[in-house]
Amino acid sequence: MRAVFRFLFVIPFGFIAACLAAAFALLSPFLDVGGAGVDPLFWIETGFGFTVQAGQVGSAALVPWGIFMAVTEVLALRSILLHAGAGALGGIAYAGMAYGGAMPQASVRTALVVAGLSFALVYWLVAGRRAGSWRERAPAAPVTSVPPVS
Repeated sequence: MRAVFRFLFVIPFGFIAACLAAAFALLSPFLDVGGAGVDPLFWIETGFGFTVQAGQVGSAALVPWGIFMAVTEVLALRSILLHAGAGALGGIAYAGMAYGGAMPQASVRTALVVAGLSFALVYWLVAGRRAGSWRERAPAAPVTSVPPVS
Protein backbone atom coordinates (compact mmCIF):
# COMPACT_ATOMS: atom_id res chain seq x y z
CA MET A 1 0.00 0.00 0.00
CA ARG A 2 2.92 2.34 0.72
CA ALA A 3 4.26 1.77 -2.77
CA VAL A 4 0.91 2.63 -4.35
CA PHE A 5 0.61 5.82 -2.28
CA ARG A 6 4.18 6.79 -3.12
CA PHE A 7 3.86 6.25 -6.87
CA LEU A 8 0.35 7.70 -7.23
CA PHE A 9 0.64 10.72 -4.94
CA VAL A 10 4.06 11.53 -3.46
CA ILE A 11 6.18 11.33 -6.61
CA PRO A 12 3.72 13.21 -8.87
CA PHE A 13 3.23 15.88 -6.18
CA GLY A 14 7.02 16.20 -5.90
CA PHE A 15 7.31 16.63 -9.66
CA ILE A 16 4.58 19.29 -9.75
CA ALA A 17 6.08 21.17 -6.80
CA ALA A 18 9.48 21.02 -8.49
CA CYS A 19 8.01 22.40 -11.73
CA LEU A 20 6.47 25.31 -9.82
CA ALA A 21 9.75 26.03 -8.03
CA ALA A 22 11.68 25.99 -11.31
CA ALA A 23 9.12 28.31 -12.91
CA PHE A 24 9.53 30.71 -10.00
CA ALA A 25 13.32 30.54 -10.32
CA LEU A 26 13.10 31.24 -14.06
CA LEU A 27 10.68 34.14 -13.92
CA SER A 28 11.28 35.94 -10.63
CA PRO A 29 14.62 37.56 -11.56
CA PHE A 30 13.03 39.13 -14.63
CA LEU A 31 9.82 40.26 -12.90
CA ASP A 32 9.44 43.91 -11.92
CA VAL A 33 6.99 44.09 -9.03
CA GLY A 34 8.05 47.57 -7.92
CA GLY A 35 5.24 49.40 -9.66
CA ALA A 36 2.63 46.64 -9.45
CA GLY A 37 0.91 47.95 -6.34
CA VAL A 38 -2.67 46.81 -6.25
CA ASP A 39 -3.14 46.39 -9.99
CA PRO A 40 -5.16 43.15 -10.24
CA LEU A 41 -4.36 42.66 -13.91
CA PHE A 42 -0.64 42.51 -13.13
CA TRP A 43 -1.15 39.72 -10.62
CA ILE A 44 -3.45 37.78 -12.97
CA GLU A 45 -0.86 38.02 -15.75
CA THR A 46 1.90 37.00 -13.35
CA GLY A 47 -0.04 33.98 -12.10
CA PHE A 48 -0.83 32.95 -15.67
CA GLY A 49 2.84 33.38 -16.62
CA PHE A 50 4.02 31.19 -13.74
CA THR A 51 1.47 28.53 -14.63
CA VAL A 52 2.50 28.47 -18.28
CA GLN A 53 6.19 28.45 -17.36
CA ALA A 54 5.63 25.56 -14.94
CA GLY A 55 3.91 23.64 -17.74
CA GLN A 56 6.86 24.29 -20.04
CA VAL A 57 9.32 23.14 -17.39
CA GLY A 58 7.26 20.01 -16.78
CA SER A 59 7.02 19.13 -20.44
CA ALA A 60 10.76 19.61 -20.96
CA ALA A 61 11.75 17.67 -17.84
CA LEU A 62 9.20 14.87 -17.84
CA VAL A 63 11.12 12.20 -19.76
CA PRO A 64 14.69 12.82 -18.52
CA TRP A 65 13.62 13.41 -14.93
CA GLY A 66 11.24 10.44 -15.15
CA ILE A 67 14.16 8.19 -16.04
CA PHE A 68 16.20 9.72 -13.21
CA MET A 69 13.30 9.20 -10.77
CA ALA A 70 12.91 5.57 -11.81
CA VAL A 71 16.63 4.88 -11.35
CA THR A 72 16.74 6.57 -7.94
CA GLU A 73 13.62 4.70 -6.78
CA VAL A 74 14.83 1.29 -7.92
CA LEU A 75 18.36 1.73 -6.58
CA ALA A 76 17.21 3.69 -3.48
CA LEU A 77 19.58 6.59 -4.21
CA ARG A 78 18.70 9.31 -1.72
CA SER A 79 21.70 11.64 -1.94
CA ILE A 80 20.96 15.36 -2.04
CA LEU A 81 24.22 15.88 -3.94
CA LEU A 82 23.13 13.43 -6.62
CA HIS A 83 19.82 15.24 -7.07
CA ALA A 84 21.47 18.69 -7.06
CA GLY A 85 24.07 17.55 -9.58
CA ALA A 86 21.39 16.13 -11.84
CA GLY A 87 19.41 19.38 -11.61
CA ALA A 88 22.41 21.58 -12.40
CA LEU A 89 23.43 19.30 -15.27
CA GLY A 90 19.86 19.40 -16.56
CA GLY A 91 19.85 23.22 -16.48
CA ILE A 92 23.13 23.38 -18.38
CA ALA A 93 21.94 20.78 -20.89
CA TYR A 94 18.68 22.65 -21.42
CA ALA A 95 20.56 25.90 -22.06
CA GLY A 96 22.66 24.14 -24.67
CA MET A 97 19.73 22.42 -26.36
CA ALA A 98 17.30 25.34 -26.30
CA TYR A 99 19.71 27.86 -27.76
CA GLY A 100 21.64 25.56 -30.08
CA GLY A 101 25.29 26.41 -30.53
CA ALA A 102 24.88 30.03 -29.44
CA MET A 103 24.67 30.19 -25.66
CA PRO A 104 22.31 32.82 -24.22
CA GLN A 105 23.40 35.77 -22.09
CA ALA A 106 24.85 35.06 -18.69
CA SER A 107 21.66 36.06 -16.86
CA VAL A 108 19.59 33.55 -18.83
CA ARG A 109 22.18 30.79 -18.34
CA THR A 110 22.26 31.51 -14.62
CA ALA A 111 18.46 31.45 -14.42
CA LEU A 112 18.38 28.07 -16.20
CA VAL A 113 20.97 26.53 -13.88
CA VAL A 114 19.26 27.94 -10.78
CA ALA A 115 15.94 26.62 -12.11
CA GLY A 116 17.47 23.16 -12.54
CA LEU A 117 18.89 23.27 -9.02
CA SER A 118 15.64 24.47 -7.48
CA PHE A 119 13.73 21.80 -9.43
CA ALA A 120 16.00 19.06 -8.14
CA LEU A 121 16.14 20.26 -4.55
CA VAL A 122 12.38 20.72 -4.22
CA TYR A 123 11.84 17.26 -5.69
CA TRP A 124 14.37 15.84 -3.24
CA LEU A 125 12.60 17.54 -0.31
CA VAL A 126 9.20 16.19 -1.28
CA ALA A 127 9.97 12.73 -2.66
CA GLY A 128 13.66 12.06 -3.31
CA ARG A 129 14.91 11.80 0.25
CA ARG A 130 12.72 8.72 0.73
CA ALA A 131 13.58 7.09 -2.61
CA GLY A 132 13.28 3.34 -2.51
CA SER A 133 11.46 3.33 0.82
CA TRP A 134 8.54 1.45 -0.74
CA ARG A 135 10.50 -1.78 -0.95
CA GLU A 136 9.85 -4.23 1.85
CA ARG A 137 13.01 -5.17 3.61
CA ALA A 138 13.31 -8.47 5.43
CA PRO A 139 13.98 -7.98 9.11
CA ALA A 140 17.46 -8.88 10.20
CA ALA A 141 17.78 -12.18 12.00
CA PRO A 142 18.47 -11.73 15.70
CA VAL A 143 21.99 -12.52 16.74
CA THR A 144 22.05 -15.15 19.45
CA SER A 145 24.93 -16.73 21.20
CA VAL A 146 24.77 -20.49 20.87
CA PRO A 147 27.21 -22.63 22.86
CA PRO A 148 29.31 -24.91 20.70
CA VAL A 149 28.08 -28.46 20.35
CA SER A 150 30.62 -31.17 21.21
